[in-house]
Amino acid sequence: MEASADAVLRLVDAVGTAADRFAEVEDRMLADTGFTGARMRVAAVLAAPGTARTVPQVARSLGLSRQAVQRLADDLAARGLGAWIDNPDHCRARLFQLTASGRAAYGQALQRKALWAQSMSEGLTPAWLAVATELLGLMTRRSEPKTR
Repeated sequence: MEASADAVLRLVDAVGTAADRFAEVEDRMLADTGFTGARMRVAAVLAAPGTARTVPQVARSLGLSRQAVQRLADDLAARGLGAWIDNPDHCRARLFQLTASGRAAYGQALQRKALWAQSMSEGLTPAWLAVATELLGLMTRRSEPKTR
């Protein structure tokens, strides 16, 4: 195997390990808000006041399955952070939105994440972070299936 291909495999492993670790940290950091990293992703789509979407709309915007988003929305609703409302355009596909307490908890969670990011950024230059972001973006795009 070429050295660069081996380096790519090591990077992919490191990214997976980092993603797992960051998810654990995020879940612990946000536990008392009712949010997890996954619930935060759904909330981000619905964060603006008055924003309501169907589960399939949220799923498409996040690149997740409808079933995964349904489970997350149900979790948010059970915690009082989200609510189902009637959809005037469709009798069966209800809309989901954050409640006022859900938006408040989401704001608190974002503040915690910002403080964590600030502590993580110590000693890192914006240029390093920009290069890392560009590299991961490029590798993500290259990992998508090729169309014929």
